[in-house]
Amino acid sequence: MSQNASIMKRTLSILALGFVLSNTVRAQAPIEPVRRYEGTVDYQKTKQPATILEFKYPPKELEAALEKYIQKRGGNVKSSKGFNYAKQIRLQEKDTRYYDVYYKVEGSGKGAGASSTLSVILAEPGEDILLRDPNNASVARTTAASAGAVGFFGDMGSEVGAYDLDKKTKEQEAEVKKIEKKYADLEKKRQKLEKDMSDNTNEMQRTQAELEKAKGVLMQILEQKKN
Repeated sequence: MSQNASIMKRTLSILALGFVLSNTVRAQAPIEPVRRYEGTVDYQKTKQPATILEFKYPPKELEAALEKYIQKRGGNVKSSKGFNYAKQIRLQEKDTRYYDVYYKVEGSGKGAGASSTLSVILAEPGEDILLRDPNNASVARTTAASAGAVGFFGDMGSEVGAYDLDKKTKEQEAEVKKIEKKYADLEKKRQKLEKDMSDNTNEMQRTQAELEKAKGVLMQILEQKKN
């Protein structure tokens, strides 16, 4: 096998590996919550009705996935006193209704051992939820039962799965680029070594020719000395 063919074979092997890994990542399924229920969450010394979702997923990644989703809906996520919030966003692309969204992610662990709890408070745009009657959860529940909210919570698993897919794809692309760079560096070293070997061979041939010539001159001098 020629050197060029060997190089091409190694390059194709790297590309094939990247293709296989990319297809493996793309098989990622939605990451659905393992449990969803209506409950309450503490918010600035008040008890607020909230929709609560539990995931087998790292809390930091879940929080990032939700922030990305809200940003896609045109929201600007801010943080205050342990909660993230976004004002006046549409939870669904075709929804004509706007919401103020407050949410908090709690949990621990990484990988398969991770667990997270997402608590979401939905409110009307501009509504001061601190003024809600703690004994009357009907307003909050009505908001959470609206078409946009139902679609939002229903799509949560797909959104988290899409975020996870995008994250893994970027990580794998970075890994492929890292290996490609390493391979390119090794190829440069190989080419330099081959050039050094070629230069060394040529120098040896020149030196051998000089040596033979010098020996010839020496033999002539020795013959003259005998005579």
